[in-house]
Amino acid sequence: MSAENFLNAETDTFAGIIKGDNKFSVPLYQRDYSWDENNWNDLWLDIETNRKNNSKHYMGSIVLVSKDKKKYDIIDGQQRLTTLTVLILSVVDIIKDLIKKGVDVEDNGKRIELLINDFVGKKSLSSLNYENKIELNEVNNPFFSTYLTNFRSPVNIRAEINSNKLLWKCFSYFKSMIVEEVYKNDDVSTLISFVEYISDSLLFIQIIATDDLSAYLIFETLNDRGLELSVTDLLKNYLFSIVADGDKNHIKNIWNVTINHVTYSSFPKFLRHYWMMQNGLVQEKELFKTIKRNIKDPRAAFELLKDMSEVSEIYAALGSYNHPLWDGQEKVKKHIKELNLFNVTQCYPLLMNSFIYLDADEWLGVLKICSIISFRYMIISGLNPNALESKYNEACKAIHSGEAKTARDIFNILKNLYVSDEDFERNFETRSIRTKRSAKLARYVMYTIENHLSGFYYDFENDNGSLEHILPENPNLDWEEQFPSDVEENFIYRIGNFTILESDKNRLLGNKPFQEKVETYKSSRYELSKRLGYKIWSPDNILSRQKFLAKQAKAIWTIQYS
Repeated sequence: MSAENFLNAETDTFAGIIKGDNKFSVPLYQRDYSWDENNWNDLWLDIETNRKNNSKHYMGSIVLVSKDKKKYDIIDGQQRLTTLTVLILSVVDIIKDLIKKGVDVEDNGKRIELLINDFVGKKSLSSLNYENKIELNEVNNPFFSTYLTNFRSPVNIRAEINSNKLLWKCFSYFKSMIVEEVYKNDDVSTLISFVEYISDSLLFIQIIATDDLSAYLIFETLNDRGLELSVTDLLKNYLFSIVADGDKNHIKNIWNVTINHVTYSSFPKFLRHYWMMQNGLVQEKELFKTIKRNIKDPRAAFELLKDMSEVSEIYAALGSYNHPLWDGQEKVKKHIKELNLFNVTQCYPLLMNSFIYLDADEWLGVLKICSIISFRYMIISGLNPNALESKYNEACKAIHSGEAKTARDIFNILKNLYVSDEDFERNFETRSIRTKRSAKLARYVMYTIENHLSGFYYDFENDNGSLEHILPENPNLDWEEQFPSDVEENFIYRIGNFTILESDKNRLLGNKPFQEKVETYKSSRYELSKRLGYKIWSPDNILSRQKFLAKQAKAIWTIQYS
């Protein structure tokens, strides 16, 4: 990068940056205030450790864009600058409390005036409100300037959005920490010493760029955070840096549509899946560089944002079977619920393309294929999910190119992922499910088999039946004959040891011997219990029953294209 792209880069103190007549604005496209107690605590520990050792502390880089004389946009560093400002405000509020108690009123009033003029802003002659040195984004600035910098308590903090709640909690957090660990015996000198450390010993590398793109390139070069933390900010800053100022409000609105659908924290995963549905496989660490190589001008930036906003609702709906997009589509809801339960997302690019390009019946067919493959491949057979992506991507490209137009076409591409009946049945026969961490999965498996056997439909999430361990999770001595303590653990969580029973009956049975339980099973409305048919419960009978259940599973979780 040419030296002409930035005005200067120098080490400066917090006071050197914030004092004087400079004003700093958080651009409209920057995210809301997001630091929480973990961040505040880290900052507090850094400050106090170094303050007690009488050593300076490096706070990282601040990247600014010079917009006008003494006016700057903050490209990187808004969270730190905002937090330090709030910390100073908490000191001021403690001194205000001293004045309320009548302690050194005149001098403390002067101290407050100096602190605010140096670190916060100056009062307007007309409104008598403070004109702040830092202007936050349009979401946070009204709260920041109305309440924090004017030392007013919010009327109803519960009604505020989360980022404003964080600002208020930040103020309260630092005020309490200062009172507990810094401020001693109404001695204002301890507060002054603390502020002087913040002012003169917190060091930044301040980099001032001449334009947004130059600032972005500096930001990207300096950025050393992991993908999950940075790709959203990297992409957003980059896209805003290559469009004209007059277009920024427009693309902010388009960007917000996407974020509102997929959420900020899920955006990196969405971005990768979006890119893969259009362009093929890409590794997480290469994602941003790949996009940047392909998006080089404002027109391409607008197209990218527009396309992402159009598919973001579909992506969000894939993660929630109750999403309004699936209203009235019970079969779709069923398979979405299954994928959510299996925690499967590798097929999302394929499903998004199928939803966009295939007929509704074919899309449903692809959805069912993905669910059944996931169950056979991952849930029962325990195979490596990493191998799924390349095949799903192959099917995704076939849809995009027009080569695949039906669910049958997709299955022909994915059939190597479809575990054979023989292997599936054998794997099912030995499968255990630890119900202490996967109770919902166990209910899903047993209820699906129950529905197959009975011809009724019981919803595994909402039906009031209980998942019953025939050999109890905590067996008493009555079970010792068939299940010695050294073997019981191997059978408690076998699928063959599960059944479904009415909740009231389940509570009455507890750890009773099998001979007492079996009469209750016979009176159950659930076929899995009524058909149990064993006079004793032994390891051999659990294995025998699980073989029976495996045959049912083979018939249920099947895909048939002759």
